[in-house]
Amino acid sequence: MSSPIYMPKLGLTMTEGTLTEWLVDTGETVSQGQPVASIETDKIETEIEAETEGRLHQLSQSGEVFECGVVLGWVLEEGEEPPETPEVQKDQITTIEQSAIPEKETKTKSDRIAASPAAKRLAKETGVGLSAISGSGPGGRIVVEDVEAFLTSKTSGVTSESANTNASQAAVNEAQKLGVDLSEVRTSSTDKQIRKADVQTHVRDSSGSTTEKQESFVFEPIGEGERVPLTGMRKVIANRMHSSLQVMAQLTLHLDVEMDHAISLRKEMESDDVLPGYTDFVIASVARALKVHPQLNSQMLENEILQLHEINIGMAVALNDGLVVPVVRNADQLSLNEIAKNTSRLAGQARDGKLSLEDLEGGTFSVSSLGMFGVDGFTPVINPPNAAILGVGRIREDTEWDDQTPRKISRMMVSLTWDHRVLDGAPAADFASTVKSGLENPESLLNVD
Repeated sequence: MSSPIYMPKLGLTMTEGTLTEWLVDTGETVSQGQPVASIETDKIETEIEAETEGRLHQLSQSGEVFECGVVLGWVLEEGEEPPETPEVQKDQITTIEQSAIPEKETKTKSDRIAASPAAKRLAKETGVGLSAISGSGPGGRIVVEDVEAFLTSKTSGVTSESANTNASQAAVNEAQKLGVDLSEVRTSSTDKQIRKADVQTHVRDSSGSTTEKQESFVFEPIGEGERVPLTGMRKVIANRMHSSLQVMAQLTLHLDVEMDHAISLRKEMESDDVLPGYTDFVIASVARALKVHPQLNSQMLENEILQLHEINIGMAVALNDGLVVPVVRNADQLSLNEIAKNTSRLAGQARDGKLSLEDLEGGTFSVSSLGMFGVDGFTPVINPPNAAILGVGRIREDTEWDDQTPRKISRMMVSLTWDHRVLDGAPAADFASTVKSGLENPESLLNVD
């Protein structure tokens, strides 16, 4: 029986991926678990494996961008022809994503329920029957978020709410996340059940989509020149940063930090296995400051502010075609040396393209440094869904006056950008002062409290 090769959904924030290369030609035989294609997302590069043994049939061209859940090709049995599936075109992807398929259509002719491998694994691990779950993926396919939504509804009593509003579990979960009243949502499905896509459409129609806002800023070219396609990582960064500035009330403050003690301490640590960089000092100080000022370790939701329990610091790493933000997890529980070992590993894997998805998800606050480029200070843009980011400039020589006597001193500028919806200027400045105090007394960063 034919087995589809889907564009996978790797993490909750992934919406599309680039099919960079087919690793097997059409007509060649593949075995179960054999890599058949490589894909690239805004965060990582990875490979898609065949779920069954058979003959590969390519459906999509490499180099194209496809939304999660789109069928890229098939693995066919000997003598079997590919199903009547049209070649995926970019202008068809939105239709595939937003089409509302009745729940009963998630079953194939052989009564097999269409579900992603990850969804099947999670359902098996948690003892959930797939027949009880409404799929929100293309063609009604059950994805892992549908299983998670079902499990959440079982423990929170949402099942009855879903029945009363005639909405799928995925729609209820999405409505809760976005703060939407399901009674106001229109359904486009023939069985009148509200789907996840209906909730998303309701939000877009109510506030205007990001795409519509971005298109209003597109201008005609003012002259001739080389055209560089906005694709892959660059496209994702452009959209996320533009969206960040649109939806948040971002302000930035700048603060000078005396670094003489940190420089001296770092020289004393030169014999250590891993020598901490100055960014490591900053991450350690930020992590400890977030314990004192949890408002900065927050996420803005629809009608509430979520103060997060874990302190995971994202570290911006520049690559040739953009940047990635790998995460130092539970940074408040790590010594300065442990942080240095983590950042050294993450930076190396980022430049080698070997970061795992776990390394890139879950950041609650970000640190971005341009000091190595000779930059004194800059205004960083918040990395959604964080509520703040700290920019780090170069260490420069400055002058401190002791009465009438000048004294040479080393200083570094830090720049805190925060979401004014989450907190005001005074607590933001208080947090920045706590970071400054930690850097100016670096011995406090050596060990965990």
